Amino acid sequence: GRLWDPLYHSLQGNPFAAMPSLHFGTSAMAARLLSQVGPAHGAVGWTYAITLGFGLVYLGEHYVVDLLAGLALSELLWRAAPRLGPAARAAGRLIQRYEPRVA
Repeated sequence: GRLWDPLYHSLQGNPFAAMPSLHFGTSAMAARLLSQVGPAHGAVGWTYAITLGFGLVYLGEHYVVDLLAGLALSELLWRAAPRLGPAARAAGRLIQRYEPRVA
């Protein structure tokens, strides 16, 4: 009826959703970090990430492939972090050195 049309059109997918899903990627990274704290913490983290992923797809904010790409990106960063850490710290020190001059 008359009320169904606005409701139906408001529940369409998000045409501005980004690929990959950084919402899911960051929640997966958090779950991975929580898993290192302990199994119960990891279970809570992964439950949150999976629930968030389900909600993102169900509400039309992302496609499943967006979530998979976000997960792949978080895995790539997880594996690259030990190698990129020293360069990131050096860049941070450089920024801190010049920051007072810019501000």
